[in-house]
Amino acid sequence: MKLAVVLTSLFMASTAIAFEQLELEKLLDSHQCLRCDLSHSDLSHHQLSQADFTGANLSRATLQKATLTGAWFAHAKLHEANLESADLSKAILDYASFNSANLRHANLAKAQLIFTDFTNADLTGAKLEGSHQRGVVFCQTIMPNGQLNNSNC
Repeated sequence: MKLAVVLTSLFMASTAIAFEQLELEKLLDSHQCLRCDLSHSDLSHHQLSQADFTGANLSRATLQKATLTGAWFAHAKLHEANLESADLSKAILDYASFNSANLRHANLAKAQLIFTDFTNADLTGAKLEGSHQRGVVFCQTIMPNGQLNNSNC
């Protein structure tokens, strides 16, 4: 009985890894990741301009120094994601959740931030010039100037 449980667990784990690999390959080929799960994935340094991550789960993903210019992240979850020095200029981040994300030195210039949640996020040194902001949640958020912002807690 125990052997069956162990084998089932191993099969399920390998299936999950294979599924994640398929999602990653699809993203890299088509720049489409609609409601996909790429949590814990390493996408650092990838060129993903104009990619569509609508509804995607990118929690704990590494997108450090990724090029995400004009990408769509509407309703995406990026909890604890590492986006340090990523280029998110002109990106659509409507209703995206960046809880506890690292956005240090990220470029968010001209990004659309409609009801984007930056609770506990670190935006130290990030560029927000020209971004369109409405209903953005800043709670325990470290702002680009290093100041803590609790305006929406």
